[in-house]
Amino acid sequence: MPGLNISRKEAAERSATISTHSYQVSIDVTKGNEYFLTKSVVKFSAKPGSATFIDAVGRKVLTAKLNGADVDTSNYDGESIFLQNLATENELVIELEALYSKTGEGLQLSVDPVDNEVYLYSQGETAYIRKMYPCFDQPDLKATFQLMVVAPSHWEIISNSPAKEVKSLDEKSKQWEFLPTPRISTYITALVAGAYYHVHDEYRGQKKVPLGIYCRKSLAKFLDPEEIFLVTKQGFEYFEKVFGLAYPFEKYDQIAVVDFNWGAMENSGCVTFLERLLVFQSKATQQLYDQRANTILHEMAHMWFGNMVTMKWWDDLWLNESFAEWSAHLAASEATRFTHAWTAFNSARKNWAYRQDQLGSTHPIVSDMVDIETVNANFDGITYAKGASVLQQLVAHVGRENFIAALRNYFAKHAFKNTTLDDLLIELEKTSGRDLKPWVATWLQTAGVNTLRPEIIDSNNKYSKVNVLQEFPKIPAGSRELRPHRLAVGLYDIKGDQLVRRESVELDVTGTSTSVDGLIGEDLADLLLINDKDMSYAKVRLDDRSIATLKTHIGKVNDDLTRSMLWAVIWDMLRDSELSATDFIEILLSGIEAETNISVVTSLGAQLQTTIEFYANPKHRDQLRSKSANKILEILNRAKSGDDFQLQFTRIFAALAGHDQIKELKEILSGKLNGLVLDLDMRWLLTNSIAERGGYTKADLDAELAKDNSLSAQLSHALGLAALPDVEAKKIAWHKITKEEMTSAFREKTLQGFMRATQRELLAAWVDPYFDNLLEMWGKKSYDISSSYVELCYPSLQISQALVDKTNSWLANEGKDAAAGLKRLLGEARDSLVRALAAQAKDN
Repeated sequence: MPGLNISRKEAAERSATISTHSYQVSIDVTKGNEYFLTKSVVKFSAKPGSATFIDAVGRKVLTAKLNGADVDTSNYDGESIFLQNLATENELVIELEALYSKTGEGLQLSVDPVDNEVYLYSQGETAYIRKMYPCFDQPDLKATFQLMVVAPSHWEIISNSPAKEVKSLDEKSKQWEFLPTPRISTYITALVAGAYYHVHDEYRGQKKVPLGIYCRKSLAKFLDPEEIFLVTKQGFEYFEKVFGLAYPFEKYDQIAVVDFNWGAMENSGCVTFLERLLVFQSKATQQLYDQRANTILHEMAHMWFGNMVTMKWWDDLWLNESFAEWSAHLAASEATRFTHAWTAFNSARKNWAYRQDQLGSTHPIVSDMVDIETVNANFDGITYAKGASVLQQLVAHVGRENFIAALRNYFAKHAFKNTTLDDLLIELEKTSGRDLKPWVATWLQTAGVNTLRPEIIDSNNKYSKVNVLQEFPKIPAGSRELRPHRLAVGLYDIKGDQLVRRESVELDVTGTSTSVDGLIGEDLADLLLINDKDMSYAKVRLDDRSIATLKTHIGKVNDDLTRSMLWAVIWDMLRDSELSATDFIEILLSGIEAETNISVVTSLGAQLQTTIEFYANPKHRDQLRSKSANKILEILNRAKSGDDFQLQFTRIFAALAGHDQIKELKEILSGKLNGLVLDLDMRWLLTNSIAERGGYTKADLDAELAKDNSLSAQLSHALGLAALPDVEAKKIAWHKITKEEMTSAFREKTLQGFMRATQRELLAAWVDPYFDNLLEMWGKKSYDISSSYVELCYPSLQISQALVDKTNSWLANEGKDAAAGLKRLLGEARDSLVRALAAQAKDN
């Protein structure tokens, strides 16, 4: 049956039956904070006499008329309305009472505790816009969309198009009418409303584009619009030049919204952002500015990839996300001050892809999306980062000029239409003259990641043989996939105190073994790096000589992308139990202080904590934690006053500090570190770190909150309460997680506070309750709530074969008939546990 989890088969049947033309949507948000009125007038064609259904999520149907006749809604299930005996041309009118969302799916309502102002925003992807207005909610049923909103008179209303008319209805309310959009998919239609603060500018390129930035009034003092507008204008100029097509919509607004489940959402002309990604309420490192610029450019790229030209069904989700990911990093590195964007990509996003691609749930980039639940689970590292990495390979394979020319033809040919992968391949094959079917078959339609190892024979300190050996992916089991790689092999020598690239040879690697002829006869290097310059997507290994060099010189490589790659290589070797946790930590601590890229330092800090808590042998864990915390504290005390590295090393130390270092944490909080800005975020970071270790009580946390009752402070307070190291605090947090309704932001913070690495023994009591609640949480909660429970409450700190067995037993018995999404997430958690056990065994 259709409903919230529509299947691909149902969607295909519906699009074969009808063709949508237009929506006129009227929404009244003056009825209080529980529900709103929503009305759709839909015009569409159909096969005469046929039947279909419309997605209409609400609590009560007020009106339902098809071509002037009443529609039978006596069996309305709150999700779908069924339509019979359709005409060739149809007009459908449906009016509902619909509920505001508290979970960020549909039309979200949030209240700012600072001034009690109400803020609304819509979130439609993947199939949630049906919760805001009745519609045929699937990407290939495009239509024009025109919105009219009745709202409080002091609110700002933002949608996809500019406002056509605003008029007062009475002293308290106004009516906003917007211009119709071009033909777009339902999931990118948008409504944002509330007492938003806003600033405006204009981009002048192939056409004039009005620009706006919006945030809650209480955040206005933190907004830095000049930087945001600069990156926005640079992005527009770059994309219009590269894509050869003007921005396809009439204005471009960027809105910071609260209680957001995603990083951002590419609604056409009305992009919504996770608040903390757009507005920095405390001192931010360049890593966060880099991340924000990348997010801005990612969503902007979607205006062409996804919004103007849209996948027919979610099987081609990668056509949206991989292209936006690749385009954003390309634009950042070539058109903004963030010239090292690919280094940040390698240190964080690409590692995300490698991790995802080595889980039992790995899937091809072009995936089999049988229904919406499957789609929701596939917004992952493969769809985003592996796809972007593979696009790098495709660009190298066909040539950049041919690739860009094909994109321009693709956009021009399919503007405001729906496409499949084949439509893009047709244009790429035309411009490149290459048959891309073999490339697509191996890179896009198969799963897993290959490993590349060097095979070296030397004679008289010169290379007599250098081969690149390619191994089959270990996952999925039984894979025999060997891929073609266009890559480079680099030689690096120690010169003074630097490790410097001597030579880089580019070649095609195929099959099980490929000779690097260009290096034969060269003097032995101190380091040999396969996939130099990060051109391909593969796990890379190092020879013994290179590993020895890293132990003393990883922080002294004079190219930050190379350093990032080397960090990624040893991280992957650790995760594959080819390098012990003790050795990894030794290398990391020897090189992290010399690292000059703040994005890499940020990633290394997270990896250091993960290594100690999950990959280190338990008998070494306390010693390694103490050693690492002390070393980071030494580095912190030497850090330059007030710079990004001082800030980031403070964060790393706060995460690693032992119970015997509460004194040091309190000293930092008291202002001991000259130049460290003790703003809201830093005070709460240190306060919660102390509370987690038993140095502060609930009363101390309450006192800190009394200094600033902003939403950000309330969220940090919620994390601190859940992180208190006593049974009662954990019971209260668990009850909130499993029984109470919370906004997405409060749920996230409570989950983070509950699961703390310093409280491993305390949390052991929640293993059985976790499994006991799985079906209840998944069956009766939204996807965001249920998936966050499965992932973040899994007792991953209880690393043991017994937990692996318990997980397998639940999947085979209690959960044998559970939803595929639940079983996938639980299987991923188990796979990570198995990997941790193997790494611990290596660290003997």
